Amino acid sequence: MRAGAPFRRAITGFVSLSPAARQFLAFSLLISIASAIFGLVFNLYMSALGFSNAVIGIFNSLPALALLGIGLPFAALADRIGYRLFLLGSGALAVVASLILALAGVRLLAVLAAGSFALSLTILDVLGAPVLAQVTREAERVALFAVNQSLAWIATLLGDLLGGAIPEAAARVAHSSSASASAIRSAFVAMTLLTVASIPFLVRLAGAAGLRPTRVFPVRDLLRVDTVRFARFLFPGLLLGIGAGMYLNFIQLYLAQRFGLTPGPIGAILAVGAAATAFTTLGAPRVSRRLGMTRTIGLLQVAGAPLVFALAFLMTLPVAVLILYVRQIALNLQAPLGLVFGMEYVEPGQRARLATAQTVVTGVGLGGIGPLLSGFLQVRGGYQLAFSVSAGFYLLAGLTFLLLFRRVRLPSEDGRRPATL
Repeated sequence: MRAGAPFRRAITGFVSLSPAARQFLAFSLLISIASAIFGLVFNLYMSALGFSNAVIGIFNSLPALALLGIGLPFAALADRIGYRLFLLGSGALAVVASLILALAGVRLLAVLAAGSFALSLTILDVLGAPVLAQVTREAERVALFAVNQSLAWIATLLGDLLGGAIPEAAARVAHSSSASASAIRSAFVAMTLLTVASIPFLVRLAGAAGLRPTRVFPVRDLLRVDTVRFARFLFPGLLLGIGAGMYLNFIQLYLAQRFGLTPGPIGAILAVGAAATAFTTLGAPRVSRRLGMTRTIGLLQVAGAPLVFALAFLMTLPVAVLILYVRQIALNLQAPLGLVFGMEYVEPGQRARLATAQTVVTGVGLGGIGPLLSGFLQVRGGYQLAFSVSAGFYLLAGLTFLLLFRRVRLPSEDGRRPATL
């Protein structure tokens, strides 16, 4: 009886949510499974097509660089006219791009479709935090962001299993290698079906009455934001993004090239990590209440440094996998808290712009500078050099966050406005 209490509370809490919040969570689950399949097999697919690690790093950077040029104007318009048009447009782009990936084996088409799919996911991710903030109450916001993060890791678990198992099954049928381009491309079929299945939920979410502009303001004010507050919040995110980008973009290739694994075992390893992360992420509100939101975020970012540094030199697979799991849990325990922190740190009318600026800045590190720098360093010193530098950025990010926000208190923590600068 006692063991089932958390699940009963979770079901009761889900039923009590607004229809828009339920639509959001359903859409998020499906598109996140599709995204996890893409994340697992993209680098492996590009490698199978004959691209080097350095070129793959460039491919990983392209969506972030594209968003860099349109980010703040896009977010300003979303804050002004509402999120509906942007949600539907990004969903349509994701469907078309995933379909091309599933059907086309031409290298140029594959690269363009992959970039378009990644860009559409980035835009949907940008809007996710302000949309969820708008359809929730302050009292439930931290818990719901944690639930959404946990669902994302359940989706990652399922996506990793599917993304790894489907190429293995396709290879057995075709009597070919599971690392071949044709076998890996079969995973994109499942990705397309999931993307299509998510669209009805996205359409209903986009039609929600609550997704209206938070405040209609003159066009000349579209790019006017609290610059100091934005810069203060975004700088640690840039450092963290660079460190994470140097590591995360190459984790599949790390397991394949250092330990000789194929997509099936890689997917299984990452799926177990996703399961553990989905469970532990639900503890984010409790840890935050005990340590405070700022300390929790900063200390967990700092914890990533020694873990990534250890992965740089380990040659034993079981130990490397264990450390991979610990790093993943620690960094993703702070992720929903970071989202809440940002949404409460600025005025409601600037949330989409902060979410976009955060995605752009973190994406420049995670999807731009990080993979580019990592690929460059791998050519010269392998994963040892690249992951060691990555660890340094994790350390800088956490210490910077603790230094900048050690005195800030948020409404969800104690009912007061954030500290003034």
